[in-house]
Amino acid sequence: NNPMQPRLHIDETELKDLTRSINLHGLIQPIAVIKIGKDEYILKAGQRRWLAHKELGLKKIKAIVQEETMLPKKESSRALFEIAIMENTHRDNLNPLELALSLRQAMDKKLYKNLEELSMALSKSKSYVSKVLKVLSLDEEIIQDLSKNKSTNDIESLYEIQKVEDAEQQVKVYYDFIDKRLDRKALRELNKKKVSQAKQPFSFTNRAKTVKLEFETGTLTDKEVKDIQEELQDVINKYFG
Repeated sequence: NNPMQPRLHIDETELKDLTRSINLHGLIQPIAVIKIGKDEYILKAGQRRWLAHKELGLKKIKAIVQEETMLPKKESSRALFEIAIMENTHRDNLNPLELALSLRQAMDKKLYKNLEELSMALSKSKSYVSKVLKVLSLDEEIIQDLSKNKSTNDIESLYEIQKVEDAEQQVKVYYDFIDKRLDRKALRELNKKKVSQAKQPFSFTNRAKTVKLEFETGTLTDKEVKDIQEELQDVINKYFG
């Protein structure tokens, strides 16, 4: 098996269905392996097909064999990681937790210098990779649910949920999303509302003869910002012009 394989669990029902299908109709699509020695192979693609054959007690399986390219240890590990990730993300909708753990493992093993290098290797944006890694900051109860039940593959929504700082509230929001009481848009609006409530529209400091006025313009349009600037300029001209 690929030592960099990101999958933590295989769905038992899906595996049983696949095992039954192979028993009745045979293997339709061969697995893919990399030959690393005389009688040694690393699984490239087809983990569930391979496990189904083991369940059936079959000693042989059809496989497409690729000869290993001789690479230094680090480059070899990186190649195996990329093979496993590409296979799962493009075919099997890898669970966000499994994907996050795999990316974290790659960074901890220093297979990549930084997130930019990792994102380029995966043909993903740095923003996407960062959001995936944020899954690991979710509350432990949510982590356990993702591991056991694979309740969602929606990385964008999980990213919004992890922004909820209070642990109890975060768990509630998560299950509201899973139970379809909240959708992705509602999660974003929820976080925007909290940000706007947390930030005062402006602060006023009066020290001796100096007056300092600061505005939070993040929620304003360009026109509104321009209008404020013009009105402040009028005040300045009136009293100090």
